[in-house]
Amino acid sequence: ALVYEYTSSLSHDDEIYPYVVRILLAHALHLARRGIIPREAACSTLRALLEALGKEPSEVMKPGYEDVFEALEDWLASRTGGASAYIWVGRSRNDHVSAALRLYAIDRVTETLAWLLRARLRLVELAEKYHGVPVLFHTHQQPSQLASLDCLLLAWEEALASAYKLLYNTLELVDRSPLGASAGAGTLAPIDPEELAQLAGFSSVLGSSLYAAGSRLDVTAAALAAAALLTEASRIAGDLIMLSSPYVAVARIPDSHAATSSIMPHKRNPVTLEVLRARAARAAGFAAGLLAIQKGLPHGYNLDLQEANPLLYTLLRDAVESSRVLADLFSGLEFDVEKLRELAESYTAWGAELAELLALRSGRPLRETYRETASALQAGEAEKLLQRLGVASPLELASMRRTGCHVGLAVDEAWGRLARDQGLLDAIKEHLEGARESLVKAAEEVAGECK
Repeated sequence: ALVYEYTSSLSHDDEIYPYVVRILLAHALHLARRGIIPREAACSTLRALLEALGKEPSEVMKPGYEDVFEALEDWLASRTGGASAYIWVGRSRNDHVSAALRLYAIDRVTETLAWLLRARLRLVELAEKYHGVPVLFHTHQQPSQLASLDCLLLAWEEALASAYKLLYNTLELVDRSPLGASAGAGTLAPIDPEELAQLAGFSSVLGSSLYAAGSRLDVTAAALAAAALLTEASRIAGDLIMLSSPYVAVARIPDSHAATSSIMPHKRNPVTLEVLRARAARAAGFAAGLLAIQKGLPHGYNLDLQEANPLLYTLLRDAVESSRVLADLFSGLEFDVEKLRELAESYTAWGAELAELLALRSGRPLRETYRETASALQAGEAEKLLQRLGVASPLELASMRRTGCHVGLAVDEAWGRLARDQGLLDAIKEHLEGARESLVKAAEEVAGECK
């Protein structure tokens, strides 16, 4: 009992339960179509699998089993009077768990992409709303340059767009079927991996059966992309925590994302942003753990890979939930325009531009004009120097930049990215939904042919 409990994955197999059932459904249907198993056995097993698809994992995965496959095998046998024993030919837990993990990852990635699109859309809308509102950029957490709020919001959008692209690109790796690889070298059963892949909802088939059954590289790539997203999202969270603090007070996060203290009713804590920041830290650790478990493993399936699964699930789930939190928070995010203007006016955060303008106008080296600008700042005469150069205000100086925050162009580019990404995501979702519906319909047709 000790060894069985120690090596069992039942405590976390509920994550992939529906995907394991779908893979078995596709496998049983394929065996039936190719005449590899008796028709009556196929009918009763498909009926039982369709029933299992509507069950909660806890209804099938009772304590005492090694994993979801063992639990399902026993449950199916009880529902079919033993007829389901025929479906275990032509497969292994190795290729089936690999397939289930891939389908799980595809769903979590597409969910994350959908929430990221909503978050990005809201950021672009906010950028248009707060166009031209001054804001201070920071380096070393000190005011560095005078810019505009729309430029900051579009920076967040582009960061999330990069994370989106990183996640999206992992789908091409993950969306490949390992079915037919069996334990690692294939099967004697006359199955067609291409047809089986199509039934299960995959777009293509992996070439090497050894890699297909014994590697987790592709789903790990998706998890690492999720960790990168969480890392970048935590930086946005850090910005918002600073901007919404009472000491700065230029951003107001929605009430639904704040909580008060149990003994200090004056407080307004940015709780979802704090949790997001912590989950990003956890993601970094889990990503390292995911890689460490796989490091040095000989090719072929090893039970070490089972211990990597909870890390994979958490990383992909956290990406979904954190993207959803950002999308919801951005929907109610507001900025205090007057406070932003006051802060912009209270700091001389345009010394770099003044020194540059002086160098460009006078033809002198920047290091020389830098010293002149520093002297003017120390003497409180920077604005006089600015006016001598024919510039009316720091905001006008900031608007003279030839690179950087060209907001009109950046907004157009952002809308273009969003339209393209939405179209690609819609196509993926349509494919996934169509594949699931086709599998269930085909299984129902075969199951209905027998008494």
